[in-house]
Order: sequence, then C-alpha cells, then structure tokens
Amino acid sequence: MDIKVILVLRLILICIFFSLIGKNAAAQSDAVLIETAIAKLEDMTSDIPTDVRRVTIYRLNYNEDFLSEETIEYIVSRIEQTLKEYSALSIISPPELKPTNELKIFGRDSTIQISNTKGRSLAESSAELLLETTQKYAIHALIEVSVQKKAIEGFIINIRMKRPESLEVIWVKTVISKQIFPKEEVDKGKLTFLSVGVETVTGQSFNVDSVSTDAEQQILNFNASLTIRQPIDLSTSSYFGVKAGLNIYKGTQDSLYNVNLINLGVVFHYGLGEKNESINGNRLILSLDADVRFAINKYNGSIFTVSPGLQFNFTESISIGLHARNIISGNELRQKDVNQSITFNRLSYGLQCVFRF
Repeated sequence: MDIKVILVLRLILICIFFSLIGKNAAAQSDAVLIETAIAKLEDMTSDIPTDVRRVTIYRLNYNEDFLSEETIEYIVSRIEQTLKEYSALSIISPPELKPTNELKIFGRDSTIQISNTKGRSLAESSAELLLETTQKYAIHALIEVSVQKKAIEGFIINIRMKRPESLEVIWVKTVISKQIFPKEEVDKGKLTFLSVGVETVTGQSFNVDSVSTDAEQQILNFNASLTIRQPIDLSTSSYFGVKAGLNIYKGTQDSLYNVNLINLGVVFHYGLGEKNESINGNRLILSLDADVRFAINKYNGSIFTVSPGLQFNFTESISIGLHARNIISGNELRQKDVNQSITFNRLSYGLQCVFRF
C-alpha cells in the first residue's frame, strides 16, 4: 500500500479517536452539570401544595439544535426521580400525556386533524381532551419542563406545575448548574455628599478675666461639610463614612461670640421605609454622626459632639436634613492671648441642605 495512503488513514483514525474522546468528555461534562442543577431541586420541593399527589410531565420546551433527545430524557428522568424521593409524589405517565416530537394525525367524530406535537402531548391538542385525560387518570397537576443550555451557566431548568382544570400555575422553580449572580453596581453618586446648613447655638456665658458675665444669646453656626461613605448593606441602605467641614459661629448680638472651627468625624446612615428607585435609595434616612471641632482663629480648644437626625431625599441629588446636636465634652473655648472664654449650651438644632454627587 502506498505510504501516502497509509499516512492519510492514520490521520483519519487519529481524528476519529480524538473526536470520540471529545464527545465522551462533553457527555460526561453535561452529566455533571445536570446533576449539579438537579441537586438544587431537592431542597425546593417542600412547598409543593399538599393536595397534589399525582402528577405527570406533559410538555417539554427545548431547542433541539442544542439539546439532544437523550439529554432531555435524562433530565426528565432525574426530575421524576427527585420528585418521587423528596416530595412523595406519584409520577403518572399515560400515553396520551407523554410529550412527543412526532407528527400526529388523529380524528374525532368526522373531523381529521394533523398536529405537530413537538415537545407536547397528544391530549394538548384539545382543552377538553386534556381535561378528560387528567380526570381519567386522576392527575392532580401537570408539569411543564423548559431546558436551556448556556456556555457559562450550564443547564437552566424551569419546572412549572399547573392545575389541569384551569392551567393555573401553582408551583414553579428554576435550577441552574452554575448560578451566576450579577455584580451589584454601586452608584458612586450615592457615596459623596456636600452638606451646607445653619445651626442655632446658645452661648451661655462669656468670661472676662475669670469673671463670668451674663451674656447669653443666640449664635448661628453656618456650616459646610464633605462626606465620603461606603455601603455596609445595600438592601437596607446602610452606610458608614467620614466627613470634614468648616463651622463659622456668628453671634447675633455680640461679635465676641464669633469663632471659626473645623470638624472631623464619622457618619452612619440607615434607610427607613421602602426604597424609591427614582432617587436611588430610601426616601427617609436616619443619620448619626460624631465629630471633633477645633477652633482655628483667636480661640483655643476643641468640642466633641454627637448628632442624630433625619434626612429626607427629594430627588436623586437633593436632600433636606434636620438634626439635634449634643456637646459631649469641651463646651468651652478660650482666647489665645486674653483671659476670656465662651461657654456654649450643650444642645443645639440645625437644618441642612444635602447635595449628593
């Protein structure tokens, strides 16, 4: 025999060998993916209606270009086995309700019909015949199985259980070989805030040369702060972050109370009520922040405060907040070169406008 012919034959045999190996590996891979999906069905059978005891698979939905009949038959057999074992159902397989891919010609009275029942049962050709067949075999529910195969997810198997009388869906489950959870995208616009507002503070007294004068008056705190936060739990709109800002205290009657402070602190936000998708979050937010405020002009000292509040989101970008601020420690500021000091009331109230970007 010619050497070239021998080489060609050997090449053909090698190709056939590797083709068989590839098909066998693919079949084994499909079996693993099917078993992985069916295993998830075992824990899903507990909520099948208690009055359903006898069922049948009467419809199969699949694309024959991607899935063979052998694969579908194997999936159906595993579903039946799982339902029997884990929900004590009786699986009935009457010939009239067996899904088929054959072309059927049938007659009733004087009428002859041709029906393409691919993936369907013969009784499905008529609602009356379907009901009559289910009553004949005392079937409580019909099962429809839909199968898809994806490159990443593997097999996606949807199982729907219906009442024979009304075709009402009473139980539906979907199992996937490899569940792919989409990565939840965090809207970066929710994480950065610019807050501007005004707060009313009461100056309790003004001390001059260690003598306290009765100089109580209202002070307005004009403030602005930048908050950067990160989500803790997006399902409840919980966030934790840090903030920094500037506070300008202005006495309404006496400039002796004028003082500037910078603040550094932490914030916690928690969503209240249902989410509103048009504003990318909860409409009402509970806020809690704690900060330390440092005097930066003619006064020395620092103030530690804690502030609970509520923030109402009007739109995706604009909110209004109300808060009560309590001075925990350091409610006195002293001048650097003069023996003078300011003592503040520990409780104050504020209003803020919040811009989210």
